[in-house]
Amino acid sequence: MDRDNKRGSIGWLFLGLTPFFAVIMWQIIVTYIGMAVFAVQQAQIDRSILTDVNRLLTEFQASTIYSVLMFVTYIGYLVFVLWYYLMFCKGKQTGSYKQILRPARIILIVIAGILMQVGISMFLEILFEKFPSLFESYMAVMNAMDNESIWMIISICLLAPIGEEIIFRGLTFRMMRRAVPWQVAFVIQAVLFGVYHMNLVQGTYAVILGLVLGYLAYRYDSVLPGILLHIAINSSSYVVGYLYPEKLGESVLWMSIVGVVTMALSLFLIFLVGKSGTPDVSIEKETSVTENA
Repeated sequence: MDRDNKRGSIGWLFLGLTPFFAVIMWQIIVTYIGMAVFAVQQAQIDRSILTDVNRLLTEFQASTIYSVLMFVTYIGYLVFVLWYYLMFCKGKQTGSYKQILRPARIILIVIAGILMQVGISMFLEILFEKFPSLFESYMAVMNAMDNESIWMIISICLLAPIGEEIIFRGLTFRMMRRAVPWQVAFVIQAVLFGVYHMNLVQGTYAVILGLVLGYLAYRYDSVLPGILLHIAINSSSYVVGYLYPEKLGESVLWMSIVGVVTMALSLFLIFLVGKSGTPDVSIEKETSVTENA
């Protein structure tokens, strides 16, 4: 029986990794197809672009094709939404969403998301001032996401939060909990979320964000609060620069103070929201019963 339990745990462990590898492969496939289409299109205007990879990549990321490509990529994440629904939601009666969709909690989550985005921005400003080389590699990624077309805005502000929460806090976290203690699954999903961003700076704070989002997912046994927080964080990235005086960026001390205060307030609000939730430990109980049988 112990051998069967180990096999079952290993099976759930590998199944929990499947969404991560699937989404990486999906991104690679769509990106290469998009770049091929763009290269063919641009070659008809200037064939020399085919021999300049950096130029090709830069123009590709600034193009409308790239914005539409991002939209298509995140639309593809709907497959994971269906997977999550069939595996964990179908046929189950639950009213947990009612305790999440209360005006006071929604407001706290939105405020926490905005404050967290301000805090992240402050710390990034300080980091890049001290380590400008990190700024170059980070901006190479972020400039591509800074396109304000309707396709990109919908992708970043709505589709990405929904899809990523379903993949990491929905599928990965829940399936991993059947293989390992929830605390271990909690860390794994956050680390995978960081690796998924494929950039050292963004990946580092994505791990921290993954822990925060994982906390809400655990407390409410739902991806809904995480989706709301994720939407607030991503959406506020478009306006956060207008929320504080331009001169603030000239003082490392004040940026540090604002960063610490906003992050502390954000985490406190998230703690208050999470404290009101009731974790579903049935997965851990099922695993424990099976192991002791």
